[in-house]
Amino acid sequence: MCPSASWRILMGTPTEVIFTYIFLNYRMPESLANRRKRMGSLKLRRLTQAYLTPYDQLAKDSSGQRIDEIYGITQDLILNYQSVTSGLFPRSSKDKSLGYVKDSIYCAMACWACSKAYERMDDDRGRQTELRQSAVKTMRGILFSWMQQVDELNTFKNNNLAKHALHARFDLETGLPIESHADHGYGHLQMDLIALYIIAMVQMISAGAKIIFTHDEVCFIQNLVFYIERTYRTPDFGMWERGTRYNRGQPELHASSLGLVKAALEAVNGFNLYGSAGTSASVVYVDIDGHDRNRTTFEAILPRESNSKNTDAALLITVGWPAFATHNKAIFDKAVTKCVRRLEGKYGMKRFLRDGHLTELEDNTRPYYEEHETHKFDSIESQFPLFFACIAITAKLKGDDKIYDEYWNKLQGLLVSDSSVSGGWILPECYYVDEVNAEEEKKHGGTELSPVSPSEFGHHLWSNAVYIILLLLRDNLIHPGDLDPINRRMPASQRPKNLNRHSAFQGSMEGADPVVQMAIISESTRLQSMLSTYGIPSQTPHEVEPIQIWPSARMVKVFECLGRSKRLGLSGRPARPFGPLGTSKVFRVFGDTILCYPLLFEVKDFYLSSDPAVLIDNIKRDVEFVAKRWKLDGRPTMCIVLREENVAGEYLDHILDLLVQLKNGYVNGVRVRLGRVHQLLNSACMEHVDFASSHDIDFDVAPLEETQGGQMLASHTSLKEGSDEEITETNMIAHNDHELTEIVARDCGDSPRSTAFAIWILMTRHGNEHEVNGVRLETRLDRIYRRACASRSWWLVRYCAGRLRKTMNSLAPGITSILVRGKQVTLGDRRVREVTLNKPHTPVEIVHLLFSSCPPDDPQAAVMQQELIIACADLIAHNSEAFNGVLTIRLSWLQEAIKLLLQYVKCSDLLGTSASCPPTPQTTGIPTTHHKSIAQIVGSMKSVKRCDIYDLSPTVIKDVVRALMTREHWHLLSNLQTRRLNGSLNRVPTDFYDRVWKILERSAAGIVIAGQYLPQQPTLSDMTQFELNFSYKLEEMMSTIVHPEYRQLIVELLCIVATLLERNPEVAFHDKFDCEEVIWKAFHLYGDQEGIEQRTDLRPFYQLENVNMKTSTATYLTKAIVELILNSRHISREFDIHTRRHRADSPKENDPENACSVS
Repeated sequence: MCPSASWRILMGTPTEVIFTYIFLNYRMPESLANRRKRMGSLKLRRLTQAYLTPYDQLAKDSSGQRIDEIYGITQDLILNYQSVTSGLFPRSSKDKSLGYVKDSIYCAMACWACSKAYERMDDDRGRQTELRQSAVKTMRGILFSWMQQVDELNTFKNNNLAKHALHARFDLETGLPIESHADHGYGHLQMDLIALYIIAMVQMISAGAKIIFTHDEVCFIQNLVFYIERTYRTPDFGMWERGTRYNRGQPELHASSLGLVKAALEAVNGFNLYGSAGTSASVVYVDIDGHDRNRTTFEAILPRESNSKNTDAALLITVGWPAFATHNKAIFDKAVTKCVRRLEGKYGMKRFLRDGHLTELEDNTRPYYEEHETHKFDSIESQFPLFFACIAITAKLKGDDKIYDEYWNKLQGLLVSDSSVSGGWILPECYYVDEVNAEEEKKHGGTELSPVSPSEFGHHLWSNAVYIILLLLRDNLIHPGDLDPINRRMPASQRPKNLNRHSAFQGSMEGADPVVQMAIISESTRLQSMLSTYGIPSQTPHEVEPIQIWPSARMVKVFECLGRSKRLGLSGRPARPFGPLGTSKVFRVFGDTILCYPLLFEVKDFYLSSDPAVLIDNIKRDVEFVAKRWKLDGRPTMCIVLREENVAGEYLDHILDLLVQLKNGYVNGVRVRLGRVHQLLNSACMEHVDFASSHDIDFDVAPLEETQGGQMLASHTSLKEGSDEEITETNMIAHNDHELTEIVARDCGDSPRSTAFAIWILMTRHGNEHEVNGVRLETRLDRIYRRACASRSWWLVRYCAGRLRKTMNSLAPGITSILVRGKQVTLGDRRVREVTLNKPHTPVEIVHLLFSSCPPDDPQAAVMQQELIIACADLIAHNSEAFNGVLTIRLSWLQEAIKLLLQYVKCSDLLGTSASCPPTPQTTGIPTTHHKSIAQIVGSMKSVKRCDIYDLSPTVIKDVVRALMTREHWHLLSNLQTRRLNGSLNRVPTDFYDRVWKILERSAAGIVIAGQYLPQQPTLSDMTQFELNFSYKLEEMMSTIVHPEYRQLIVELLCIVATLLERNPEVAFHDKFDCEEVIWKAFHLYGDQEGIEQRTDLRPFYQLENVNMKTSTATYLTKAIVELILNSRHISREFDIHTRRHRADSPKENDPENACSVS
């Protein structure tokens, strides 16, 4: 049919018929039809393939296949061992009873990392949710277990005792604490463990996980922050749960714990536990001063791990992933390099030197070692491949591909085949030295180590969890941001700003330090008018309204509501004072704006602030400290409260100098901005406090109120003069109660000492609550104390402070600052007892030790030792070199050194100074970089009428301590004076302890020092030359010496012996080397030469000058030693004078880098 005919037939036909006809009769070209036919069948096959093909035969892309392989490994090595009830993980796959918190956290991190890999897949087949929820279950399981210990948590926050620590392991099925005798001796106190949990929790919540559900749980996490804030003075058992290297159940301060806590506080500060959808009620607060103390202590200890551990593999986890506790490249490199150099082996890293864990020589049936057991593990420590994986992850996150590839390749050779696991390979917990090869390894090294058998001990979950994370990074299945969403790997200044954070530490500011804003508050209009005449602007409390000026103690009461939960029984924040950083914030409380002034302006504080010179020095120090340590958004705002007694007397000029510096905009090189309070608010750091309500707080401290002002103190000198300066407490004891009561009732201003003595005697007879004319005795004594502070009668101030048991708030941080620099502090007086502190203590413990170790008839001693602690802490923080050679700061002897210097000044015309030199503070002059000269110090000491240290002002005490420690102008002193002062300061040459170690190596029968015996064995086998414990042992032996001169003579003798032995390697002592015998022998040689008949007094020997080698102590000591060597035939080795070799084995030479220096 022709087309035209066909068209005519279709005219008038329905449309659907027409289209049907066209479809049936129209023929497309053959090639196009075939092509479309093939495309249609291909499309059909693609649509139906997923439903018609078995799963195992589906084609996969490489990334999807790889993640499924890793999922299989995770399932076999991790998930299969998670408790279905508690969510906890065991330490090894064969353990069915104990769930360990640390291992569970790492397993949760592995599950979480694997879930992030599945997050990128279009079809994860539900595995992302499964893995993520497994991690959440673990984190909540740990939270549940700890919440069963609320009572322990509340107690620990206040006393930091190990017996109240949160547990590190629980029953695997129930998640409850283990009630067994063996668990009571376990090292549960692990501050790094709590910190690791907080870091992992913040990372997961930042990535979208929901871990915290209720406000009570928010309160519990806040209390975990309180738990770890004081790690800087809390010795713990560390990451390995053993405490010191000796595994004797003794905790110590660990750098790894401090670093993890520092990182945790930075991670959780201002973080919202409900995620981006949370309100301010779920925000966590961190004490910025507590964070700074942890950071300072951490950096001071590094690169050491602790007193007993020169280094530790735990530091790799601390400075690297997951904590990234430091971003200071020098500190990071020093710590890591030391770890690698000391601990790295072919099969992994040793945990620390002489670690017996999982060695074949260890008796694992005992929780602790015997006293001298660790020496048998020397050079045969097990090696842990886990740390190679940690180094590789850290390098990957930091972008160091060279280190990453190096340790990845090392790790591949350490995997162990296991057909029961997907992939067929696992990472063993460690490699150990076989017992038959132990001696060979000790002598020569290089023996083959064997992996711990997984069939015998099971798979180590922690090691394989970290390895799974490394696999995910290696195959680019996760990125650094997935593993570290809060960017801990980056310095704080380079992290993207997170708008959801309530607050965040910003890290060191690039460029200049922040501007410190200053507001001056005058207590009265009278004082304000006086300052205005000098051009100094200030405001009264009335003028700044509605802004309120609070003492920091009042804000502490508000913060006690933080973290409080009645339903859980949580007590909230302990009553910890705010430091300079905390009081530099502006607070919004109950709708009011609050500005807090620092503790140094508190009237009820320790008497140091009553010395205007100390006050000025502390203000400058705080300004410098705040500028250097400020890490928050906004400028720090400091409030200076001036009272009339601060500007009275001769110190007015120095106060004005400081205020002029503030007005000019620079103090000690720090930029400051002095302004009115209202002008400073816009740029200040604002802290909104909405966790408390006014009816929940019972304030016992009032805000600062304006006073009327009174008659200013004309001169403190006239007020110090009294008619009863010669009266002693002993004279007053003979009075009866009636006479004493009359003296107290009169309260005559001309005889304040008599009144104070009378009050104290009545208190001892009738108690503190006894009243005279309706006023308690303790209140009366406190009034005298206040008046003495105002008049600066320092003897009376210290007497009243001692009787009232006044203490400083900064004692514990001050002692910790000294201890972490490798020193130790001896409190007390030898007339009662002396107590040496080589680990941090709580303030309550320190106060008890101070007042119980000082003589009851010398009440000033306890408060004077507090002054000395603070003086030493300030000096060592700013000039640690001043303490080179001083390992033990013996406070009673330091006090004696000050008395000696005072005596030398009184008995001589040192520097030709006169008593007219004013006792000005060391930093009050306009040239702020110069300390007070020795002439000023001498003038200040000569101005004291009586040769009594208690009459000196706190400023002079502080300056004398600095002059003693820095040895300024010591060349003006005689040899005997120098020897006495060095002995009093416990100063020795910086290499003294290393040289004594070498003497001990050459003394087979040991050494006797001051009647104390130090055996060669097991000392050499139990200790190492480069650990502080050997130095502490020597100091303990010499602490029994009564006279400083004799102690210094012992030090000189040992240095001479060490020199002789170094120059004569053929010499060795076979009998006990008794230092006292040698000194007396030298004295007899001196006596024979000088014809001295009285041979019982060594004082003539002490006074010998060392300028003339023929008549010096060194000469006679050397002669005595040579006689001992020759007469006792201590040359027992054949010595070749031509080749300088001896046939016997020479003493073991130690790496000089290992040497323990006290500097």
